[in-house]
Amino acid sequence: MGCSVDINKIICEIEERLVDISLTFNREFGTGYENSLSSNQQLMLFLVAKKNVKHVKDLAYHMNVSASAISQMVAKLEQMDIIYREIDESNRRSTVLKMGKTGLDLLKKIDENRSEITNKYLSKMNEQDLVEIRDAFKKLHQIVIETERGDQS
Repeated sequence: MGCSVDINKIICEIEERLVDISLTFNREFGTGYENSLSSNQQLMLFLVAKKNVKHVKDLAYHMNVSASAISQMVAKLEQMDIIYREIDESNRRSTVLKMGKTGLDLLKKIDENRSEITNKYLSKMNEQDLVEIRDAFKKLHQIVIETERGDQS
């Protein structure tokens, strides 16, 4: 990857490890029977249920796809009783997305599967390493949030 300076070399190594871990997790996660949904559909469920993203335009922003693509995904998920649309009480001209019963059940299975995969690896690490990783990711997350806010100003 062409890293020469020490800090750049460290950053490159971190990037490589993150990609490797992500590929392994995605491969294992994709083997579950409940994952008949695409990765984008699963991301949509996560954003609606866990991150309280309720509008098509906001999903399009977070998922980096067009609003029409989101609308098509929502239509498919509505047919499966995974997500449904409801009139937004604060703006009657708008609709909000909510989880259907099937979606909530599926999300529970997905969460359990993700936790099982994550625990499979992290449980092999000692407590100090886990604390250091947690703290480093918290710090990185804060930098990302602050940088995004600065970019949007």
